[in-house]
Amino acid sequence: MKKSVLVIGVGRFGRGVIEGLFEKGHDIFAIDLDEEALDSVRDMIVSGAILDVGEDDEELSKIVGEKNFDEAVVAIGQDFEGALIATHILKEAGIVVSVKASSQRRGNVLTKMGADRIVFPERDIGRRLAHVIGNDAVIDLLELPQGFVVEQMEIGKGFTGKTFKDMDIPRRYGVSIMLVYRGNETIQPKASTILEDGDKVVVFGQRDKMAKFEKENFR
Repeated sequence: MKKSVLVIGVGRFGRGVIEGLFEKGHDIFAIDLDEEALDSVRDMIVSGAILDVGEDDEELSKIVGEKNFDEAVVAIGQDFEGALIATHILKEAGIVVSVKASSQRRGNVLTKMGADRIVFPERDIGRRLAHVIGNDAVIDLLELPQGFVVEQMEIGKGFTGKTFKDMDIPRRYGVSIMLVYRGNETIQPKASTILEDGDKVVVFGQRDKMAKFEKENFR
């Protein structure tokens, strides 16, 4: 179902949320103090506002009152007071709110303020990746916050017969191969590991850097 979503804060995390919502066809309204940050997502949002939510809570209340938001994401990084004010205003309006928190302590405070979901981006990325590494189930693509993905792909002609030392993948492509699946065997990559035709690999990195890696692999 298509939703109208307010995203407050267009840093790395907020932009990742906007990209994900845009790809799924939702209507997005964005708020940020930085005009350049808003300009960087103009092609993905319905509209936006330049606003310091911690200083101008009345304007935020006005926007929330005028718009019919289904959900909101408070993705403010450093301004904890602003996050608290925004969460309070949104919950007073009866909106489902997800809030980014930098620590468990702050997450607990936000929960007491009524936040429906608390997100710890850095911790959650680590835990999801650990889950992927510890799970031998087939993975095609796992979306992570801040534009990161975990993708499983078959080794193509570009990398067949090469060692990890030869390929120097992290430096050349900015991604990392976490595991190699060879038949029923799971291999932890080493510099001397030679990739074979039919191998499948689990790759971790930012989505925009995956394209170069895939192109070289399947050439």
